[in-house]
Amino acid sequence: MYYDKKDTLVLSEINEVQILHFKNKEDQRYFRRLQYKTLKVYPYAKLASSKLDSVLADLDSIPKRRKQKAYIKAVEKWTKEELAEDLKKLSRWEGRILSKLIYRETNISTYEIIKDLRGGFQAFFWQSLARFYDNNLKTPYQPQSVEEDKWIEYILEDAKRQGLIE
Repeated sequence: MYYDKKDTLVLSEINEVQILHFKNKEDQRYFRRLQYKTLKVYPYAKLASSKLDSVLADLDSIPKRRKQKAYIKAVEKWTKEELAEDLKKLSRWEGRILSKLIYRETNISTYEIIKDLRGGFQAFFWQSLARFYDNNLKTPYQPQSVEEDKWIEYILEDAKRQGLIE
């Protein structure tokens, strides 16, 4: 606080405020739908990131390639049993968002993850299937240049500020 003979000034730091401005109602509706879908799939991206970290750490401790493959198959089986039903219910758009969020959390594209863990043929197969459904497993997350990614980043930062996600 600063006091002069006549006036008192209060100096304080104010947190940054971001203001969203939409050009029209359509953009606002698109943002709200994106917000809903992003918050819906974000827990899966966090789970994928933590699971990938633990799998890679476990693979480093397994010396033989054959045992590594068996371990990867066991993890894949667990994933199918636990998550397949929920992931099958995702829309194409939610799948694209999930792929971007996995890239955001791991800094590795989903294509590269599949290629490293399951091999090039499996990666090619899943990429072809994704392309058939207008998706791309190689798409990077670029909040600096892609408008949708900027909005996703804003949604996640806002949700963290509000305590909705960690």
